[in-house]
Amino acid sequence: MLYLFRPVERRRQARQNPRPFLKTSELPLANLIPKVPASSWLAAARGMLIDEGIDAVKVNRLADRLGVSRGGFYHHFADRDELLAGLLRVWRRDVVFVQDGPAPGDPHAALIRIEAVVEHLLRADGYDARFDLAVRAWAQADARAARAVRHADATRLAALACILRGLGCADDEAEVRARVFYLHQVGYCLIDPHEAGATRREHVATYIEILCGAHHLAAARAWRLAAPDRERSATART
Repeated sequence: MLYLFRPVERRRQARQNPRPFLKTSELPLANLIPKVPASSWLAAARGMLIDEGIDAVKVNRLADRLGVSRGGFYHHFADRDELLAGLLRVWRRDVVFVQDGPAPGDPHAALIRIEAVVEHLLRADGYDARFDLAVRAWAQADARAARAVRHADATRLAALACILRGLGCADDEAEVRARVFYLHQVGYCLIDPHEAGATRREHVATYIEILCGAHHLAAARAWRLAAPDRERSATART
């Protein structure tokens, strides 16, 4: 019988000596700070998208990959849809095809920009082709991803066309060459993503000549060589 009355006795003691109420700000920090930051969830989602496609990006699977419970996910994201929106923001921010810069003021400046774009793509310095292709595959079945890809394509093409106009191309030619340049790069990564960088570099000069136009490149190089003469003429006029 004594055992049956123990719970009653504990409740009586609890009423007589209540525990102090803790405010949220007084709770142990270990219970408030998520163990895995949002950036880690996004990085895991990025890797899973690249490796297995968008259908594999599930909260449970991400938690397993990170070695945590799925509860930590909801410290950062309302649901999977919010995670995917964040993943698209990461793609827009991190996958840069043409680096920012002013419109080239002369053919020589345009040639320098073209060479910088090619070097940037060769080194994969800020351009993750596998991530880019994974988002494109996702966009085939998702309207939001498709809109993001169309916007990125338009922005990249406009930047390339701007450089090509500086190189000496007329508007129509610049737009067509920009599309050929861009589609060549995307297709190259799709068909042979594992080609060694050294192999690609062997043919860079030929690719640039074909994509940009040999006569435009020759004019840009001549412009560079004539720079001292233009400087002397400008000095004489002043």
